Amino acid sequence: MSRRTFGKALAAAVVAAACMLALRVDVGSAQVGVVIAGRVLWVAGQTMVVAPYASGTAPVRIDLSQASQDEYMRLTTGDSVTVMGIIPAEGDRVMATSIRDD
Repeated sequence: MSRRTFGKALAAAVVAAACMLALRVDVGSAQVGVVIAGRVLWVAGQTMVVAPYASGTAPVRIDLSQASQDEYMRLTTGDSVTVMGIIPAEGDRVMATSIRDD
């Protein structure tokens, strides 16, 4: 194999690897935005559990670490709330970005 052919093959391999890595990072960091309206079941530390108003929907764990403390510090069991947030790649909770006391 000549140097020129080897150089072209190496360049093609590097470009292909870079494209695969870019696609993998893009898909892995994808997050889904959600809005949940429901009643607070409990709040403890930086976690809240909300029972959505939508029928047949299980309670949802809300991570409060990214929300402003002013938005949730007065919430108690039974309060009506609307939570806006994202579902991280793990898919095991909603990370609240905003909480509105209804």
